[in-house]
Amino acid sequence: MKKKVLLPLMGAVLAAGLMTGCGGSNDTKEESTKTESAAEADSEDTTDEAETTDSADGEEESTDSAADEQSDSKEEEASTEEAEDDSEDEADAADTEEADDEEDAGGDKAHVARTNSNYGDVVSAAGWNITVEDVEINASLENVSVDLGYTGVETSDYKKEADTGKTFCLIKLKIEKDGSKESLDWAKLKLTDSEGNEYTRTDDEFITELGMIRMAGTTLNFGSNEGWIAFEINENADGLELSYPFEAEAYNYAL
Repeated sequence: MKKKVLLPLMGAVLAAGLMTGCGGSNDTKEESTKTESAAEADSEDTTDEAETTDSADGEEESTDSAADEQSDSKEEEASTEEAEDDSEDEADAADTEEADDEEDAGGDKAHVARTNSNYGDVVSAAGWNITVEDVEINASLENVSVDLGYTGVETSDYKKEADTGKTFCLIKLKIEKDGSKESLDWAKLKLTDSEGNEYTRTDDEFITELGMIRMAGTTLNFGSNEGWIAFEINENADGLELSYPFEAEAYNYAL
């Protein structure tokens, strides 16, 4: 009788144990599933955050690149504008100089200071060393010595006017004899222009009245001589050339 009672009891206990074990397994499986789901969710969140960060970095780099390109473009535009301004300034300066030259050439009392890169060069001919040191062309010689940088002029009110249609051409010379057998006669020294007009040294004693050093008016035979001489030429004469017909060889110099 006892055995019959124990058997059902033991069966009930075993069944309860089996049910408990199954329940625990199910709980374990549910917990494992929850853990996996949470891990997957965290992974997705991490991926989303990384993508968001990459996107933000890309947008920032794009913005910086656009800003750099805009800055470079502004610098290029500023450089171009500065170059154009410099070009316009140079053109304006050239126009001003050209206008000044035209005004000088067109006046009745034109003043022209000749600038020749060869002034100061020694030219030798027939044993004479001749140097053209300076040239001044002016129809009115009032205060010309001041324009040339001379000081200590005794008579500042002296004025010499060229004849109508004429202008003065003053030439500063340095002439040295260097073994020549010839003398230099001023009557043979000629100044010619592009039209073939020929001029000789004028009576230029007025040069001293201007406070300038005048070249001796006598024939040169020896030594070193320096000073200004004057010619009275046509007002619009150009292509001027100084020449002397030495017997050994001719002297020619373009002013």
